[in-house]
Amino acid sequence: MNIKTASEKTGLTKKAIKYYENEGLITPLKKCENNYREYSNDDIIKLNLIGALRALDITIVDIKDVVMGRKSLPETLIDTVKKIDESITYLGKSKLIITSLIEKNLTDYRASGEQIRRLRETLELSRDDKKEFISNTLLRIFPGKFGQLFVSIYAPFLSVTIYNDEKKKIWLRLVDFLDSVDEVVYKNTFLVEQINNSDNDNLDELKKALDTQYKYILDYDENTKDNIMINRQIELARSLKESEELKQKFNKGLEDLKQFMKVVGPIQKGFEEYLCILNEDYKKYKDNEIKMLANVNKTVKDKLGFTAN
Repeated sequence: MNIKTASEKTGLTKKAIKYYENEGLITPLKKCENNYREYSNDDIIKLNLIGALRALDITIVDIKDVVMGRKSLPETLIDTVKKIDESITYLGKSKLIITSLIEKNLTDYRASGEQIRRLRETLELSRDDKKEFISNTLLRIFPGKFGQLFVSIYAPFLSVTIYNDEKKKIWLRLVDFLDSVDEVVYKNTFLVEQINNSDNDNLDELKKALDTQYKYILDYDENTKDNIMINRQIELARSLKESEELKQKFNKGLEDLKQFMKVVGPIQKGFEEYLCILNEDYKKYKDNEIKMLANVNKTVKDKLGFTAN
């Protein structure tokens, strides 16, 4: 049969049939007398298969492997599904980034390129790389040994697993939030000076104490009386009551801390809101912390007549 008949039988255009022939997918016979192509039934079967596979966006290279017998049709279909899944994942991430940028209502295109690149890169990071990214960013925001201690507070919860679009969206917001925070400049802050001037041994002891505290709070049971925390609060309250000098130092430290928290507080609050969504253990930790402090306050008030606050 001629190319016109082949076109009618397959629904393919003459141009498409000639293209597939040039690609080596079919090899019709040529008549000696006029050099016209003669298409066999086998060519029609191949053309129908080629047309169907092209409609599924399977590449010419993959189709040729099937037609030439280098690869089975099931293998090709399985490989195509994998490629489609990868494309869906890639497009999904692109959609999230674009949505994030639309929400920000960017007007300065000059700053957009760097921001888009950074969002894409951080979204592709592995679980460990995400943890390292957060740690390094916090160290940029809070320089010195204080920053190291600050990271230690959250270190057990920085391994975030992002398994759905909602968490990916929150991750992008966290990245955007951290990027927007400038390096904190410590001004006459006694607490930070003490930490930054401490030696490594003292810093390690503080980190160990934080590690013990996080484990304690994470496993906290509100039905069990919190004797450790209660005893600490009672001891502190009695010490302050008995020593005017200690009370003055304590109040000075509180004022110093309040001033410092005016700067650090909003950063910490924003960061923790995102971390609670990205890490279920951290959400549990914060919930337990609230329950524990409520229990401590109630018990201390019952014993001393005023709360730990």
